[in-house]
Amino acid sequence: MIEALSHVNWLAVGVASVAHFILGAACFVGLVGKHYPVVLGIADRPQEKPGLLSFAGPFACTAVTVATSAILLRALGITTYGDAFVLGALVGFGYLVPMTLNIAINPLFPRPFAYTALNAPFFVVGSLMSCTILEALS
Repeated sequence: MIEALSHVNWLAVGVASVAHFILGAACFVGLVGKHYPVVLGIADRPQEKPGLLSFAGPFACTAVTVATSAILLRALGITTYGDAFVLGALVGFGYLVPMTLNIAINPLFPRPFAYTALNAPFFVVGSLMSCTILEALS
């Protein structure tokens, strides 16, 4: 597994991370932005202006996820778009969506299933897209 690190195309990781971040901006600002406060139970509060952490945090987390997918692609010897797509689906549906629900199942999230349903498409599409980009540029 450690040897896979030396076979990762880090430029591809950067490109996929930026693409994933742009997808997130389009999704959460353009598509679901109005629904987000509702599922969080804060629709009645005034909107706060996002700070640096609101941008840097998601980008850093995305970059770690994309880098992990790149390492898995190399460690598993994946060299086709089909297999990269399957890995993207596995990571999206097998890790990211369940973790989103797991995080949301606590008293601070009044609608954990709605929150997960709102986020799941982004995580799955982002994972599929990232693995495809990683394969294309490797």
